[in-house]
Amino acid sequence: MRKLPLIWIKKIMLYILGLFILALGVAFSVKSNLGVSPVSSVPYVLSRIFPLSLGFWTVIFYLFCMLLQALILKRDYRIINLFQIAASFAFGFFTDLTINLISFLPATDNYVFRFLYLIVGISCIALGILFYLTTALISLPTDGTVQAVTFKSRLKLHHVKIFYDCASTAIAIILSLAFLGVLDGIGIGTVIASLGVGRMLGLFSSLFKNKLQNFIGRENNKPVFEPNEAA
Repeated sequence: MRKLPLIWIKKIMLYILGLFILALGVAFSVKSNLGVSPVSSVPYVLSRIFPLSLGFWTVIFYLFCMLLQALILKRDYRIINLFQIAASFAFGFFTDLTINLISFLPATDNYVFRFLYLIVGISCIALGILFYLTTALISLPTDGTVQAVTFKSRLKLHHVKIFYDCASTAIAIILSLAFLGVLDGIGIGTVIASLGVGRMLGLFSSLFKNKLQNFIGRENNKPVFEPNEAA
């Protein structure tokens, strides 16, 4: 049996670490109680409506996103994207794990601490995204859905991303008001996250991207799903 090449071992390690750091960012955003990021807003509200964990609803939401991808791409859907199922379950597990890991931190009404939690959360989300994207392996289903719409519509990726985030937030608001009677999980933190993650990602990319690529070993990395060319 052939051994897995070292470069793939490094990629898988970095990918898993990226998912863990990303989940840690979600956990800190939840801890801040200022509002979660748009991508996590629907699973978070569902976890507040039904007595199941955020990780569980994240997996369900991600599987729904995979179904959307298949419906959007149709014949262009690639079987390899089914590996998103494993990524979804891993991220859901890490989400619940990290929420438990930081449960010892005090929940407080002090806005200094709450904004500190939020800043740590945004930083972890950006760093986790950088780690997992640098590997050029499988996208998470939320990113895969944005890529699928971009591929089929030929719209610019960032335009589709903005629309996706707005749609997710709107759905979360409707669900929260309809079932909880209050706005839960959506707040100033959601707005700050939507603006801050991209900026923080740019900063971390300039600082660490070359180092991460050197760690993996430079090659002609290509994402599993490329939104601007035929699948």
